[in-house]
Amino acid sequence: MQSEMHILLDGWQLIERPLSAAAFHLFELLEALQENVGLTLALPAAKPAWLSPKVAVSIRPRPLTALSHVQWVQRDLPLIARQVQADVIHTVAGVAPLFASQALVHSQTELSEPRYAKRLTLWERMDQAFGWGGVSRAVSLERRGVFEVKQFAEEAWRGNSPLLGSVFSCLVDAPFPAPEIPYFLYQSFGDWQQLQWMLQVWSKTTAHLGDQVTLAVVCANDGERKRIAAHSSAEFLQTLCLYAEISPAQLHSILKGSLALIQLEDEPPWGGLARRAMAQGVPVIGFERETLDEAVGSAGYLVPPADERALSAAMMTLVVEEEVLTSLQEKARLQATRWKVEAFRQGLLRHYQQAVNPTR
Repeated sequence: MQSEMHILLDGWQLIERPLSAAAFHLFELLEALQENVGLTLALPAAKPAWLSPKVAVSIRPRPLTALSHVQWVQRDLPLIARQVQADVIHTVAGVAPLFASQALVHSQTELSEPRYAKRLTLWERMDQAFGWGGVSRAVSLERRGVFEVKQFAEEAWRGNSPLLGSVFSCLVDAPFPAPEIPYFLYQSFGDWQQLQWMLQVWSKTTAHLGDQVTLAVVCANDGERKRIAAHSSAEFLQTLCLYAEISPAQLHSILKGSLALIQLEDEPPWGGLARRAMAQGVPVIGFERETLDEAVGSAGYLVPPADERALSAAMMTLVVEEEVLTSLQEKARLQATRWKVEAFRQGLLRHYQQAVNPTR
């Protein structure tokens, strides 16, 4: 019966924000479901070259605008679902079709609070309103429900919850030129104020380390990369390696060669780059936040939020104290073993059955 079910995944985020937590979650869904159900990935643009040929897609071109996203979610997804005879539409990032006849499943992949304030346009507000209406009709995919550990107390859940951190075989391998000297990796999400703060900490850190190490920055877009270059001295730019508009496969190629990932954000509900770092044996430097602590455990070097000196000291420690780095790398690999692929797969199928047959 499971093999007869057909799932349509909303792939808008893979085109608009391929390095986002929503995109990473979609990759995990593709990994888990390729051999268990009929599966189609709906895309608003041509299939990216970095996505494996084995992934079946249905393309309905749309410009990446707020108005087009309303039309995509509310009209295109149900239409594609009918064309491929999908039983379930699975969406992410806070939206779902409001009037679709198909069963709905939704994964909340973003933080409940926005990273930084933004005034919404009329079409963005409409997109949000219709999208939330659709989400209210959907079966919610949450980690506790998927892994059937609702009986855990909160403290036990934080210490034992299964994690997502698999290496994605649905991506076409793409070796990418990394810095020639040891490097830390930082991914920007478009918050210029936070990025400036990070670069300020790095300027103080590199003053002590010299040319022993560099900071690889994955910029939110090419405009941000140019802005960094325009606001930095030539001497400081020599301590940075700036990347923009790279693919998920290229990001993973850079990630696996880094000394550590620097993550100043909370960890999203279904995981962000920190969990992928651990799958590569890469430790995480970040702030003492509950969500990040749950994700990285002892594989993290966590410091008080907004403490410049402590963050700088953490980076210097991993450069000058090799035994500390080696220990954290081993702990990262151990932390990644908590990812239970089969449990995730079975939990997904159970939720899809619940969506299709809600009275069972």
